[in-house]
Amino acid sequence: MTPGENNSDKILDLLRQISINISHILSLELSGSSPLTVQQAYILRKIKQNPRVNLTSLSNELCLTKGAMSLAINKMVEDGYVIRKENMVDRRNIDIILTGKGQRVLDSTIECIRKTFASLTSSLTDEELNEIKLNLEKLNFSMRKATGEKGRA
Repeated sequence: MTPGENNSDKILDLLRQISINISHILSLELSGSSPLTVQQAYILRKIKQNPRVNLTSLSNELCLTKGAMSLAINKMVEDGYVIRKENMVDRRNIDIILTGKGQRVLDSTIECIRKTFASLTSSLTDEELNEIKLNLEKLNFSMRKATGEKGRA
């Protein structure tokens, strides 16, 4: 470490660089094999996990503005991946629902992402991968605890 740099600084830099690398590699990989962007795949995955999600809750969960989320959802509605449907319990809310087409595209995209990530981590042992996972879970828990957030992954 350089003078003045502590472990937190180094971890933050590593996480930032890993995030940039993953986004870049996955974007390149998906550009040739999927109609989805990395962001669209992540949004569709969140919709799949919560089939009756609305724009506000999705925006909050993914830390995006409602405007940015609305634009992303509009594009996915246009492409036939999701539909908007009035919530029958609370008619003020509009649910965002994954379509069959969206499910198929998401499944193939997730498979592509899994294969790509597996090749990126192929030089690590299962034990090393498990250790990384456990430590990232601890870091995530610590961050959520420090900020008082319980729902975000």
